[in-house]
Amino acid sequence: MPEEIKLIQPAPVVRDEYGMFQHPDLPDFDEGDGEKCKAWVAQQGLQLVMLHLETDAPEEIADRYFASDEPHCGYWEPSKPEGDGWFCLAIHDTDDGPVCWWARREVKP
Repeated sequence: MPEEIKLIQPAPVVRDEYGMFQHPDLPDFDEGDGEKCKAWVAQQGLQLVMLHLETDAPEEIADRYFASDEPHCGYWEPSKPEGDGWFCLAIHDTDDGPVCWWARREVKP
């Protein structure tokens, strides 16, 4: 009998001292785990949207982040995608600056 899959649910977004967040039930994926991450997302039945601070935030917020030497983005409030059911999976830094992962259950037509 197959193991029952525990579906991730929305959780309060509690950001750390740098403004980063990881959903408590999101597995720790390492760099290079792209296929593993995609398989988990598919197994969870999630639709993902990734927003970049650089293109989502007002210009003065993006400039503030990229002009500083600190990885702090707590002043950025990522825009929620249109539609119902979105919840935050993560806000984390990348080589291109902070990104926010939004997720929701895939909407079946």
